[in-house]
Order: sequence, then structure tokens, then C-alpha cells
Amino acid sequence: MTERGMQTEMLSAEHGSLCHRGWLVLTHPLFIFTILSLIMTYPLVLHLSTAIMGPPGDNFEYLYKVYWFEHALLEEGTSPFFIPQVFYPFGYHVALSETTLSNILPVLPVTALLGEVVAYNIAVLISFVLSGYGMYLLVRDLTGSKGAGMLSGAIFAFTPYRMAHLGAGHLPLMGTQWLPLLLWATERWVRDCRRSDAVWAGLFYALGALSSWYYAYMYGLVVAIYVLVRAKPWQRGWLNRRRFLGGAIFLVVAGLLVVPAAWPLLQLSAQGETAHASLSLNYVDQWSAGLLDFVLPSAMHPFWGSSIMARWPQNVHENLLYWGLVPLLLAVMGWRLEESGPVKRAYLWLGGVFLVLALGTTLHLGPDPVYIALPGALADLFHKGMYVLTGKLALNKVSYYAMVRPGAVPVPMPGLLVYLFLPFANSMRVWARFGLVTSCVVAVMAGMGISRWMGLSAQRGGIGSKSRRSYIYLLAISLILFDFAVLPYAFGYSTVKPQPVDRWLSEEAEDGAVIQYPLDRSWYGEQLYRSITHGKAIAYGYGTFLPKAFREADDVLRGFPDADSLDLLRSWDVRYAQVGSAWYGDGWPEMKRQLDDSSGLRLVLTTDDEPVYYGDRLLRDVPPSPLVPTTELIAGCTQKAYLVDRLFVYEIVE
Repeated sequence: MTERGMQTEMLSAEHGSLCHRGWLVLTHPLFIFTILSLIMTYPLVLHLSTAIMGPPGDNFEYLYKVYWFEHALLEEGTSPFFIPQVFYPFGYHVALSETTLSNILPVLPVTALLGEVVAYNIAVLISFVLSGYGMYLLVRDLTGSKGAGMLSGAIFAFTPYRMAHLGAGHLPLMGTQWLPLLLWATERWVRDCRRSDAVWAGLFYALGALSSWYYAYMYGLVVAIYVLVRAKPWQRGWLNRRRFLGGAIFLVVAGLLVVPAAWPLLQLSAQGETAHASLSLNYVDQWSAGLLDFVLPSAMHPFWGSSIMARWPQNVHENLLYWGLVPLLLAVMGWRLEESGPVKRAYLWLGGVFLVLALGTTLHLGPDPVYIALPGALADLFHKGMYVLTGKLALNKVSYYAMVRPGAVPVPMPGLLVYLFLPFANSMRVWARFGLVTSCVVAVMAGMGISRWMGLSAQRGGIGSKSRRSYIYLLAISLILFDFAVLPYAFGYSTVKPQPVDRWLSEEAEDGAVIQYPLDRSWYGEQLYRSITHGKAIAYGYGTFLPKAFREADDVLRGFPDADSLDLLRSWDVRYAQVGSAWYGDGWPEMKRQLDDSSGLRLVLTTDDEPVYYGDRLLRDVPPSPLVPTTELIAGCTQKAYLVDRLFVYEIVE
């Protein structure tokens, strides 16, 4: 062979190797899930640096935390767990709300380089990619089928539970990727007794717990049920030294990572900082899932979503738990075709237990609790028993009064006992969130079902070549993605930009803290985030729990603009009060008269908010509810006031 021919052959071989490597990259599950995530969350990819998905709400709270952790750690060199300028003059312990460390800390370098908006959106996209990839690893390990793993990954990554919480801005609840990875590592630890797998299981549990305290409860229960059912540790010989050591390693790894983060919350709880206002069981019960929530098609779908909402209103951010038609059929196939064994039995137990827990405190078919008619004497006896259970015997006491109906009784669910008697369980008000695990189980069983069906069909000569099997997987995944589609994103997006009032406070206002009225207007993440622009201390804030000292001043603050409220604000060094006129509705003329008549206030600015919310195609179809306001974000006010308000800024004078 000539020298030129040898060079040509070498170049051809090198080109073929590069092409092969390029093909591997293009077909790698991580790459595929990345592309699918960009498509399924459209138009997020167009606004990575300028907007976040959903209407202004909790999303801005976590956007603020992404900013604050970078600012405190890398710019100020201080602890990020206390914010002195929020809920001024008391400050705010970040542990009083979800710190979601496993979402915020990994994107810290992105925050420093590209800003908090990009970092927040990257954290969201990573959760989609890794939720899909984690489920792929789990199902591939259980079935030996890459195609089944990809199908299950698509089900779990884009399940309506995740798509709904994306729009609600619930960044902590987006940390679902750790659930399939936890199950993957736990199965390998139980099966092979390797200490390294126990380490991974402990790590994945900790990452889930550090994403959301809901997941600390849920994922811990998942591990307990899975190990008990899968391995039957009560049987003789199971607790050998290697398995016992693995369990100890899991607990040590999980504890070392979780306890330091949980300890401040436990201390604050002991000090009464996490005490709820008196809640009724009626309020708690509204967050229960209904049986139909799991089978009703997604209300976010571009073709039939509005029709679903018109016929069956739901809490669109908490009760979209739809399993999907194809996943459900494949999961049933997995239940019927897959040989009965410890793994299948463990997943069926997980699905059953978490379905019951997701149904909450009393039985629901849809949004409303089911009541059973009983003779008056029996109904009265039942209600008296419930009064004793909920108000006297319970560890976490709650008022039963609002649940009483003459001649009818609700159907209590096991979740009620969990809520009443387990420590800290009353902090988990949204029981529908336990439906995440049922979605995970459906994804796993669907992967088992299609893998087993493929195997049986191949044995009978019913499926031909490998390429034909690939087409079947591709068709099934395409149907699933179409069923779960929300394109363009149903709840639109919110641009991140300063408002005129924030620029004025930054450039024109004197020193002093700021408060907002009505107080309800300040209970939104957007108002917290906007304080970054003006740099003033704010005598309000946002989070799961409010500081005890702030709660104790609530009655006085709500008397604004009377003399007592102004004296209190002066003692807090509050100089400016922003008043949103549209939030007062019909009461605004009277409030404006009181403001103008007050000798302690001087009007210094009148300005309008600029629109920040775009692209919605579903919010207008969601009927408000006295218990669950539209998208949990519009607290009894009109949408116009929620989106754009006219602000009157008053200076508090002597």
C-alpha cells in the first residue's frame, strides 16, 4: 500500500471513530433527556437569563435564595442562614422556610458567573435531566433493557406532578431526581450487600431531604417500606454482618448530611418559631388528593386542558397527579406479566401505601371530601369522637368544627392519624404531594411491563429485528410525551426586572426600612426578590413560617394607618410604606381617605407596576376558591391587582 493510501486509511479510520463517538454522545440518555427537557419546558430555553416559569409567586422566593446564598457566601463572607434585612428589625432565619440546599449550592458557581436567573433555570433543567436519567438507571438495572429505562425515564421526568410544580415555583419539590437514584442504590445494597451502595443510598436520601423537608419524610418512608418488603429482614439469616453494616453506613451518611441542616429548624421549633396559627381540619383536608386526580388527563395540556378545568376544577399546582394512559396500561401489563417476586412486591407496596397517604386526611373523589349520610344520633356520636381525637388526644391538635355536617360524616383516611400523631407531620399540609411516589411506581412498573412484553413477544417470534423494537419504544415514548405535553408552558413565564418603585427607592429615597400594605400584598416571593434592587431593609418577607415577633405584632400592623401602627413602624425605623391600591378593591376610597387625613404620613410617589407576566393560556380558566385561591397565588384579590397595581408611597413622618 502506498504512503498516500495508508494516510487515507488512517484518516478514514479516525473519521469513523470520531463519528462513532459522536453517535454515542447523541444517543446517550443524558443528552437525550437534556434535549427533551428543553423541548418540554418551552419557552424556558428562550428566556434562560431574563425570566422564570410561572406567574410571580414562590418562584421569586427561591430566586431570591439563589441570589442570597451567593451574595452572603462569596461576596460578604457571612452565614447565608440569617438575613438581617428581611422582616426587619428582627431578621429572618432561612431555616424557617425550605432552604433547598441541594438545589441552590450546586449552581453557586453559575450564580456567581451568570447571575441568579440563569442559575435558577439551570437548577430546574438539571432536575428534569437527572429525574429522567435516574429512572433510566433504575429500570435498566431492574430489567436489563435500555429501551425500558428510557421509557420509564420519560414518564418520570415529565410527569404532570413535576410540570405543575414548575409553574408553582416550587423549586424544592423539583428535586425528584434523588428518588429513583435512592431506589436504585437501595436495591443494589439489599441485593449485593455492598457497602459502597449503602453509601450511595445515604447520599441520595440526604440530597432528597436537603431539597425539601417533605422529601425527608417521604424518602425515609420509601426506604423503610422497600427494605422491609423486598428483603424481609425478620427472616432468619437476613441480618448478617454485611447487611447490618450497610444499614449502619446508610444511617451515618444520611445523618451526617441532614442533621446539621435540620438542627437549626429543630431549635427554632423548640423556641415556638414554627407554631402554626390555629388551623382547622377543613383547611388541612383541602390539600388531599382525590381518586380522580390520578386518572384525569392533565389540565395543562394544550388541546384539552381548558376543557378539563371547565368540567373538573382542581388545585392546578398540587392535584395534577395524572399517571398517563400509556404508562398506566404498561404498568398494568407489568403487574400481569412480570413474575411475582420481591422487587415487584416492594413496588406494589410502595404504590399502595403512598396512594393512600396522598389521599390525605379524609376520602376525596375530586376536590371535595366524601360525606356519608348517617342517622342523626350516629353522626353526632362520630363527630364527638372526632372532636376528642383531633382536639384532645392528638399530638398535633387541630380544630374539627368546620368538618361537621348534620346527618353526615367524612371518611377518615390513615393520613389523618399521621398528621395528628407523628412529630412535625402537621408541617406537611399538602398530602397530595405523596402522589409523587405513586408516579414513580407507575414509571417503574411501566418499564417492567414493556420490557417483559418485548421479551415474551420475541420468544414467540412476534417481534422482528432490534430496529423494530426500537421503533416500538420510540412510538410509546412519543405517545407519553404527547399525553404529558404542556407546550407552550400553560402558566407562562415571569420576566425578572426592577419596577419603577424599586428604582425610586434605590435612587431617590432616604435611609430607612420599607413596609408594604395591605400586608397580604407582601406575602409573595416577588416582593421579597424586588428588595434586591432598592437595597432597603424590609419590614416584611416571605416564607413557610414568619418570625414569632413579627406574628405577635400583626394586630397592630393591620391597624395601619392608625396612630398605634405608625408608632410601631417608627420604632422599627420604617420610613416608607408602599400601598397597593388595587389590592384593597372596593375598600380603596376609604383607605385613601384615611391615608390623606393622617398627619403621620406624607405622599411622596405615585407610580404603576410594569407587567412582568406573559404567555399564560390557562390561569384565566382556573376558578378561584375560598380555600385554594387561583394557583395558590392570588389571595382573594383580582387578577389585575395581582399582576399590575398602582402604588402610593408614603413617608412616615413625626
